[in-house]
Amino acid sequence: MKNIIKPTILSLTILTSCVSTKVSSENNFDFSVLKPNSKYIIETKDGNKIRAFQLTKINENEIIGSQENKEIIIEKTNVNKVLKFSAGKTIPLVLVGIGVAIIAPAYAENKPVGQ
Repeated sequence: MKNIIKPTILSLTILTSCVSTKVSSENNFDFSVLKPNSKYIIETKDGNKIRAFQLTKINENEIIGSQENKEIIIEKTNVNKVLKFSAGKTIPLVLVGIGVAIIAPAYAENKPVGQ
């Protein structure tokens, strides 16, 4: 059981750290940082998450984009957060995680020679 729990926790930690917040209350909902034709994760105030939202344009009151070839229009006032998946952070974290998962147990069980 221990062998399953540690990798699962490590995997979840790695995956959640690979997302960066682009728009939230911390930046006063500054939507100008978003780039058209980029994919985002939109968290709405009612708790929904719209994944793989490809931004088309932003106007005064709405952000417009698509998901699975369907146009989606979201009122800016209904947005809680806009997140972006960061693949550049993912690869190094996965490599470090794999290294730790393999090397740490081997090192921990290493015993001095002659005992």
